[in-house]
This record gives sequence, structure tokens and C-alpha cells, in this order.
Amino acid sequence: MNITTFAKRLCLLVPLIITPAAWAVEMMPSPPQLAAKAYVLMDANSGNVLVENNGDQRLPPASLTKLMTAYIATLEIRRGQIGENDPVTVSENAWRTGGSRMFIKVGTQVSVSDLLHGIIIQ
Repeated sequence: MNITTFAKRLCLLVPLIITPAAWAVEMMPSPPQLAAKAYVLMDANSGNVLVENNGDQRLPPASLTKLMTAYIATLEIRRGQIGENDPVTVSENAWRTGGSRMFIKVGTQVSVSDLLHGIIIQ
């Protein structure tokens, strides 16, 4: 193949290679308009932040603690460490804690299942 033929083929291939790359940048959707004070969306495999808004802002965890509690309790049920029907006695310390309430009296025994339902539904 002579240099002229190579140059012609290269001139035909370069636009085919560059054009899709230029379109790829434009295909990225704009960040969502959310009513949240802050949010972060990360790729779980790479750890790259895909989109964020005030991602470094410190906020109280709110219902995240409920989600983590439900997750850990469910994990322990699956591992056989606790059972869904195991009784849990409500302590005065738990009863006095602020936040969401299930209105259970001190000393009452409640099943793990009922407590999980209370966390999720409350």
C-alpha cells in the first residue's frame, strides 16, 4: 500500500472514530432536579461519583438509621443469630430515646418481626 492510499483511508477512518466520541459527551443526561438538600450517586464498582449536589454537606442521617437497623437485623435473621419471633424487652433507655416512636410501654416484650415492621412502617 502506498502512502497516498494509506492517507486516503486514514482520512476516511478518523471522522468515523472521532464522531461517536463527540456524540457520547452530549448523550450524558443532565442531573435530576430533586427537592433534596443533598444527594450523591456513585458507581458501586468503580466508586466514581456520577452526579452530586451538595455531596459534602453534613446532614442528620434521619431514616438512614432505620434502613441500616432493618438491614442488619435482617442479615442477623438470615445468619441464624436471631429469629423473627424472638422476644425483645423494651428497656427504659430505648423508650426514652427521641425520634420515631412505636408507643410501646417499658418492659413490654415485642417480637423482632413486629419491631422490624414498626421501623419500616413508622
